[in-house]
This record gives sequence, C-alpha cells and structure tokens, in this order.
Amino acid sequence: MEALEQRVASFPIPTSLRGCRVLDVGAASGWNAFAMAARGARVTAVDCVEFEELGALKALIAPEIDYRILDVDELSPASVGTFDYVLFFGVLYHLRHPLLSLEKICALTNEMAFVESFVSDPVECMSDACSMEFYENDDLGGQIDNWYGPTAKCLMALCRSAGFVRVRLEYVANRRAGVTCHRRWEPEPETPSSDAPWLFSAVNNRTSDVYFHLGKDEYLCIYFRSPEAPLTRDQIRIEVDGYGVNALAVHHRKTDEWQVNARLPSGIALGEHQVRLRTETSRFNNSFRISVVDGYAAAESGANAPSDARTNAGPPPLILGIENSQDGSTVFHGYATERLSCRFASVTAELCREAMEVSIDAPPAGRFVPDKPWQRGVGGEYYSASGHKSRDASPAPSDWQRRLEWPDGIRIQPYLIAHGRSTHLFCLISFSARVTPGPAATHH
Repeated sequence: MEALEQRVASFPIPTSLRGCRVLDVGAASGWNAFAMAARGARVTAVDCVEFEELGALKALIAPEIDYRILDVDELSPASVGTFDYVLFFGVLYHLRHPLLSLEKICALTNEMAFVESFVSDPVECMSDACSMEFYENDDLGGQIDNWYGPTAKCLMALCRSAGFVRVRLEYVANRRAGVTCHRRWEPEPETPSSDAPWLFSAVNNRTSDVYFHLGKDEYLCIYFRSPEAPLTRDQIRIEVDGYGVNALAVHHRKTDEWQVNARLPSGIALGEHQVRLRTETSRFNNSFRISVVDGYAAAESGANAPSDARTNAGPPPLILGIENSQDGSTVFHGYATERLSCRFASVTAELCREAMEVSIDAPPAGRFVPDKPWQRGVGGEYYSASGHKSRDASPAPSDWQRRLEWPDGIRIQPYLIAHGRSTHLFCLISFSARVTPGPAATHH
C-alpha cells in the first residue's frame, strides 16, 4: 500500500479531479482507479484480464467506475473516448509495440499522461544512453510478456515521439522510472520578447498539398516568417487544434523565412484542422487550415476543401511573378520535382485550389493540379488562411502564392501564363518523360 501511495504521489496529479475524466490503463486490482475516484474523477479502468477483487470492491465502494476488459491495442477515442488524465503504470514493457502503444495513449489524452515503467538503467545510476533492450523469451523476470527495457532517456524520447510535447522525468529508482507527459505547450508569454511568426503554409511533405490521409505516416511541412535567428527545434511551438506538436527539423531558407517539419498529432480525426505556430518567446499569429481525408480520391475530388472557400467572387487576380520552385528562376527543365510557383494579388480573403483555374497560352494546356494557395500578405495587410486579417479591416489586395505541376503534353518553348487579368512569360528549356519535346527554346 505504501509503495502504491508513493508512486501516485511522485506525479503532479491534481488533488481535486472533480469534473475530470481519468483513464487507468493496466488497472489490475484497482488501487489507482479507486484513488482517482476518491479525488472526484469519473474513472474508466481497463486491463487485459479481469480482476475479481476490482469488480467486488467497485460494487461496494465505487459503482460509478467504468470497468472494461480491453487490450491496449483495442483502445481508441472511438472505443473509450478521451480523458483529461491517463495513468499508464507498469504496462509499457509488457507490450510488443511500445511506440505504437504510446501513440494510442497520447491520442486518448487531453492534458497529461503519467507513465511508469521498468527501465534498463543500472541500479546505482541513470544511464546516459538512449537505448532499449529487447527480451525475446522469458529473459526479464521469467515472464513471457516482458518484451522491452528502455533506458530512462529512451522512455522520455519514446513519449515525445509518440506526440507528447513536454515530457518531464519525475524519478529513476530501482530500475523503475516515472515520466509526466503533456499534450499541450506552456501558455503564451504575457510579455513576448519577439514578434509573432507569420505562417505562410502548412502542407503534406509528400504531396505539397493541404490534404492528409487517414492511417498514413505523413508529415507536416510548415513555412513561416520570423525575425528571430537562429531558431532551433526546442524554440518552436506548433499546435494543431490546440494540441502541441514537436518540431522534427528546422531549416533557414532565406532572410527571415523558415521551414519546419513535424508529425501530425496522434489520433487526428477526419475533417478540417487548424495549424498555428509560435516561438518560445512570441505569441501565436495567424493559422492555416489542413484537411484529413479517407483516401486519395477524396482529396483529389476537393470534397474536403475548406467549407467557406469553395466559391469566390470579386475582380480577377493580378500576377506578381512566377518562378521555378527549385531555384527561383523563370527557366524550367521539366524535372519531376519542379513546380511553377505563381505569386498573385487578389482581394479575395479565402481561396482554395478547387476555385481556381490557370492556363498556359491559349487554349489551356490541360488543367493544373495546384497546391492550396499560400497567402503571403502585402503592403502591411495580412490575411490568414481562414480569412482573418491581423491589421486594419479595409479591403486591399492580398499577396498569394501557389505551386503547380506541369500538365501533360507541354513543349520546350517560351510560354505565357494566364491567371485572372494578367499574363507572365517563362521558358521551358528541356524535358522529362512527362514533357513532349518541341522546337528549341529561347531564353527569356
């Protein structure tokens, strides 16, 4: 009893849990579940096998506890819901897929998860290694379902990789470790010392599109402007629908323009989601909208385009410039990775690819497959992807950017691109398998 009380006391679990939902994974005989219920929580207790003592005590002292027999693999927001706090004590090393299991725990957590596990650190000190031992048979404690022994550092890294953004080591002792895992970043600074970043775009790093596909391992590629330099992963605060997301890589592109890559949050659902970004010392600014769809057909059809951006009215846009997305020039080689990047001004505050047409010469050389436009802001007027302006509200053109794949059948020659009320010249000087060779090109 004393050891159980000490373990719970090692974590920053609120003393009052009234109005909170708590999940106890690996409930065993139910001591933790009853302790959380005593603090006022609405408790769901799960284990892979039934413990008669938990059922008997539940009937006597806490009938409101929801007791279920489930494996970790069966847990999901659809099967049990989501919880303010999750207790995950003494379970991780029993699971064959520890990172996937932690992702499931993260998807169930709204605020904090408290993780306790066996660790392989020496008894006398904490290891400096970030590694994990694998036990093929009954090598750990003579049990056939003890599979892994991470070091404490590895346990923390696994929790971050699973989607928790603030991970704090509470203790390491006698080959056990306790970790507190937060789903959300710390509050924005009350007095920021840096200007808020301006978010250009948030897209799928595989497709450069705003659509992400349910069940696929896809990553966010976020482009933003910030005067802070240098910037590191630890200084970036990404949010999707309020949940924190860890930065995996940060790249300085040019001047004050940056790129950061990240995973989508664990358990993200179908539909539209808001992405925003700040730094450690700044506030959030604008947001950008992405969509999670079920299969590529839905994305290509535009069925999940942002709902208030399907139809747009107003004067035609004005092209400000075009360039090769690879090198910034107006010369194109027909490489598979090249995109025609078109910047244009429009008074429309909401645009999506399904509402836009681009043609090269006349008649159009096939329909382009564009990315969602990036709204860049011009003349002090900054619109977000959802149409909210951060300066004054007077109508003014906004600076947008879109990238386009080459249509089939395009030839090697100079071209005029038409977009609304203006045209621009560019030149294609060679071709790939997707481009039909034609007359020799002249540089323009």
